[in-house]
Amino acid sequence: MMQSLLEILIPTYNRKNYLRDTLEALTAPESPVRNLSITILDNASTDGTSQLVQEYKSKYPNIKHIRRNQNVGGNANIARAFEEATHEYFWILADDDSYDWSCWREVEQAIHDKTGLIVVNRELLPKEKQAFQPAELMRLLTFCPAAIHRKDTLSPDILMNIYYNTHNWFPHLGAVCAAINKKLSIKVISDNIVLTGKNDNHAGLEYHRKSAEIAYPYKMQFFEVGYLKSLAMLQDSSIRYRACERFLGREKSFWCAVQETFKVNLIEYKNNFQNYSSATLPMSFWQKIRFWTAIIYNHLLFVLLYPKYLKKINKFKQKLKANHEK
Repeated sequence: MMQSLLEILIPTYNRKNYLRDTLEALTAPESPVRNLSITILDNASTDGTSQLVQEYKSKYPNIKHIRRNQNVGGNANIARAFEEATHEYFWILADDDSYDWSCWREVEQAIHDKTGLIVVNRELLPKEKQAFQPAELMRLLTFCPAAIHRKDTLSPDILMNIYYNTHNWFPHLGAVCAAINKKLSIKVISDNIVLTGKNDNHAGLEYHRKSAEIAYPYKMQFFEVGYLKSLAMLQDSSIRYRACERFLGREKSFWCAVQETFKVNLIEYKNNFQNYSSATLPMSFWQKIRFWTAIIYNHLLFVLLYPKYLKKINKFKQKLKANHEK
């Protein structure tokens, strides 16, 4: 029954070893998704990914392979997954995560109940709380595999939002915000089914790798800024402002969260002013006042602590140079 209702799509690029482990987990005898349609969206990999997928296709006819002619970047490949989905429900997975199927029956029940959005990861949520407001889920759902989507929630306009949001790092939040805007039902599964992958591929420099020719505004934008800009797609201002208040999802004050953003922007992104101005887009008037007050304060603090910051900036430049040479 699930085969006709749910499918899996996996964007990937040059991650053959991680992808092999993922396919092993998904097709294992104990996996409840082993018979679902599994589509690999290969971003023109050059490491033998195609051969690996062909190997699995020969053993599992439910596995499909869509290979791009050129690498268009991970975010655009995620957006493509929304376009390629054909089943009533679809689940976009990463190529390096792990799984625990203990609560899978809850997913099947949510699908039978025609739930609008099914949340299958709780890593950033309090374990004791069962019901969550949409604003409380936004930071968690930056992790693309955390949500199973319903195909009929996507319209041409929503697909445009998804593609538009690729430069903000989170194209999938276009679909999440659409579900929230339409006030669709949301089911949070009682325990993690998918867990974020842990590997050293990024080495803390994921937004700087191979970015020499990316346009300056996009190259200099980072996680927190892209996330805040994505929140602008939330139509209900009360939800949007609450999501901003919880921004970064950290158990810190709004002031401390802004301070962390300032440090990252100063040390790693050349104190790009646009990261400050664009980050305030979804905020309320008073949130903007507090944000800019914190930014001004931190600039004054920077003057007093210049030698300390200079040391951190130089250390980061050395790390970045070593990464590019490697």
